Amino acid sequence: MADTPSSRFGELPTLELPSFLEFLKLKNFPLKVYPSVYEPPRPTKDTLFIYGPGYRNNQASFDVDCLVIQMYLKFCGIDFQVNNINEPAASPSGKLPFLATVSGSIYNDQETVNWVKETRNLEKHLSNDKDREQAKAFVTLVETKLKAALLFSMWLEPLNANQTTYKSYYGHTPTPVNMIVSYKKQKEIVQSLLTDRDILVREEIYQDAAQTLEALSVKLGDQPYFFGSSEPTYIDAVIFSYLHSILSMPKIVDGDFPEEERKQAATLSKLARKHENLVKYAKAIYESWLK
Repeated sequence: MADTPSSRFGELPTLELPSFLEFLKLKNFPLKVYPSVYEPPRPTKDTLFIYGPGYRNNQASFDVDCLVIQMYLKFCGIDFQVNNINEPAASPSGKLPFLATVSGSIYNDQETVNWVKETRNLEKHLSNDKDREQAKAFVTLVETKLKAALLFSMWLEPLNANQTTYKSYYGHTPTPVNMIVSYKKQKEIVQSLLTDRDILVREEIYQDAAQTLEALSVKLGDQPYFFGSSEPTYIDAVIFSYLHSILSMPKIVDGDFPEEERKQAATLSKLARKHENLVKYAKAIYESWLK
């Protein structure tokens, strides 16, 4: 049995402070609570904090993860405002987007989706169980294959990375901090792309994207929304956001850059534009919900 103070030294004495030193006893702690120097005001309207503004629209985010949540809230008829904060450190999770509600709650992207499902009864969903299962498979396909190509195009194609992505995410950050955080982010992107592959092969990444776009085009057909829905659902929020992010990325026309680099920067956009129905679909949703 381990020694205790009482076993080694006998019973320790109890010291009693004399009455004139009674004031030294801390009967309550802390002794005094001061008001916070700054307490952020609670929003008067549910507010989505995102990266922005977008390339074509001041309200639409240029970040695909933010745009997915934006579109989902719009499709569900949630009355909210947008704050182009561009500071992921302001989020409790360390990433954007996040939703701050008038009740004082804060939700990350997936929590926001769950909040809509559980508290608002406004979720737009597919009525057929088989369609819902297929929709999950298509969302997974987009969020793996097409996302990998989008990240590669944004962060690893030199012209896109230096002329568009870097300025969009870190143009507001002072030098040289912007260069440091951009380099760190680029390394994170590379590591994420290497999660399920040994090396990054440009042709393979874009080939996977081409096959994904082909599958989406066939599935959509000539319908206004996926799976023949009469109104947009979560899968439309995801697919539209990726298509819009790809198609709206600025084309590099200014500057003395090699023609080969210009072609490489536009590779993913060209793959998407091969499918007229996907371009029409993205344009229709943009016109209806963002303009």
